[in-house]
Amino acid sequence: MRHRRLAWLATAVGLLACVSLAQATVIQQGNLRITVLSQVLPYKLPRHGTAPIAVFISGHLQEPHGGVPAQLQRLSVAVNKHGLLQSRGLPTCKLSQLQPASSERAMANCGDALIGSGQFWAHIVLPDQGAYPTHGRLLIFNGKEQGHPVLYTHIFTSNPFFSSFVLDFKIAKVKKGAYGTELSASLPEALGSWGYVDRIKLTLKRKYTYRGRQLSYFNAGCPAPGSTPRTVYPLALATLDFAAGLSIKAKVEKPCAVRE
Repeated sequence: MRHRRLAWLATAVGLLACVSLAQATVIQQGNLRITVLSQVLPYKLPRHGTAPIAVFISGHLQEPHGGVPAQLQRLSVAVNKHGLLQSRGLPTCKLSQLQPASSERAMANCGDALIGSGQFWAHIVLPDQGAYPTHGRLLIFNGKEQGHPVLYTHIFTSNPFFSSFVLDFKIAKVKKGAYGTELSASLPEALGSWGYVDRIKLTLKRKYTYRGRQLSYFNAGCPAPGSTPRTVYPLALATLDFAAGLSIKAKVEKPCAVRE
């Protein structure tokens, strides 16, 4: 019994440590509230260069009075220059393999290109019938269009009917400032007037082997200045453009310690 209690205590301490590293950002503008909870593991990273990481993200759009949030039109995420997206040697997926497809079919077609997975909550808007809440699976695949890397976010739900959509995130280099890479997608092009995505939970993590080397799609370092053992820096900056001209920016900050 004593060993079991110690095991439970160790587990509880570990969970509390993970929770304490999670960073929450809450922004409210007009009748829209955005809550973003993020976590990057491991906590200790190299001062110079990068190491593999896993990223956990939870985002929630709310209308404080309980209504359906404004429709998200465009989403862009700028990643800090100390973060690296590495896809060399990683299998790619084609858009035709994902749309239309269930989550199971998408995995059967492109499982070796998977780099992230999670869940989403949304409202389906049907003509003259109002909005219906729905929930489904979200998968992210490494892709390529006309020779350029992209991320395909596959969304699938079976309620109130079977539907699948793909968000096409373009990847571009940022030459100035604190950010080095930008991912951007237009939601109306993928969803039309179908849905209002208001909540997601997502884990981004993928290690793979290429030419005998262990690589990771997601990588980061800890840019602590001088001999400082730890720091906090802006890992990503999300820009969300909504209907009616509303635009909101949410910065995700990353605390880290230097791995000696």
